[in-house]
Amino acid sequence: MKMQITSFMANGLAAMLVGLVGAPAAQALEITLPQETAALKPSTMPGYQLALRNCTACHSAQYMQTQPPLSHAWWEGEVKKMKHVYGALIPDADMSAIADYMSATYGSGKGADEANAKSATAGAKK
Repeated sequence: MKMQITSFMANGLAAMLVGLVGAPAAQALEITLPQETAALKPSTMPGYQLALRNCTACHSAQYMQTQPPLSHAWWEGEVKKMKHVYGALIPDADMSAIADYMSATYGSGKGADEANAKSATAGAKK
């Protein structure tokens, strides 16, 4: 079977070849990001160091600082979501302490006191 090449097809093929031959070689693009200036608010709470280690691996501190003052339950849910949905490598044992710190520092602060009271009560019963 013979195929006829029309002038339209020939022009299109010629344009493609010119585009490929005339295109510059791909070059790596260098991007310089500005220095990070936001930082988590320092605290003696254990969750502070855990948040530094776990949360800022993916998020800037500014991202966490700009959240509205949400409840301890919300922060706990966010930490769980980061681990179970997005695959963050947060040890189960660290999740509650991170939520306590985030709630007390950036959240409504309610619930962190409740969590601390539950811990103190549990410790007193032992």
